Amino acid sequence: MDDELRWVIDRARIRELTARYNHCFDSGDAEGFAATFLPDGEVEIEGGPTISGRDALVAMCSKTPFGTMHVTTDAEVVVGGDRATQHCTILVVGRPGGKGREGETRRSPTLERSGYYRDELVRTPEGWRFARRKVSLDSAAS
Repeated sequence: MDDELRWVIDRARIRELTARYNHCFDSGDAEGFAATFLPDGEVEIEGGPTISGRDALVAMCSKTPFGTMHVTTDAEVVVGGDRATQHCTILVVGRPGGKGREGETRRSPTLERSGYYRDELVRTPEGWRFARRKVSLDSAAS
């Protein structure tokens, strides 16, 4: 396969994996969320904990309050064989009807946070999976 075509396909599949991660997390699909990672994959929250391994990822997603929507944009993907890196912007939007940080019911979509992910990915027989996601969040949006 032509290298440029392979790059386009790999990038599309990595972006689809990222979208699946967002959708599973936002809907509380803990098993689907954990399946976007390698079995020993991890999420590092800058200034906070590192969550490692499938069981811990399932638990993290299971405990997360819902009512938010994670949006990732501006992806820079670099593929080298069966490994890749991705750097993308994250916007966390509070959905109407959900509870805000102060406990109030949101009346309209609200930008809760922004930041970025730095990802390490591995190609597996099942497709691309996150080996590691490091999330750096900006201070709360106002």
